[in-house]
Amino acid sequence: MSKLDLQQKYRLEGMVFARKIMWEAKARGDDPVTALEDEIKFRARTPVVVMATEKELMQASEPIKELTIKTMLAASIIVLWEQFGFGKTRAERFLNAFHTYVRALGEKSVTWFDITDTVRDMTGIEIDLSDANIAGKGENYG
Repeated sequence: MSKLDLQQKYRLEGMVFARKIMWEAKARGDDPVTALEDEIKFRARTPVVVMATEKELMQASEPIKELTIKTMLAASIIVLWEQFGFGKTRAERFLNAFHTYVRALGEKSVTWFDITDTVRDMTGIEIDLSDANIAGKGENYG
């Protein structure tokens, strides 16, 4: 298959996928164009390369997200205890605040991008969700 044929094939597959997103949004009573724009924004800012919609991906990844959140929470509490002298009371305050953000994410009142943008705006620390290989990048975090 020539390079142009492959480009045409991928373009057609992308259009078919976009149509799927729009029809699913319409069936839910959502605006199809907005749903497509949201999907484009999601894919532009994350390293996710799959033939599934954001909704399908979120459902399939739920157990992984829960394990990741619990692991990061445990690691955060250890760091706060070892490096910053947090005891049980302060660690519980952190845990409660952390769960507030996790609930907000689950309720979709905030997104990961809202959180990382706020971190950047408040601290200057950039956490780039579009880079899947975050480990080992030193102090850049992204």
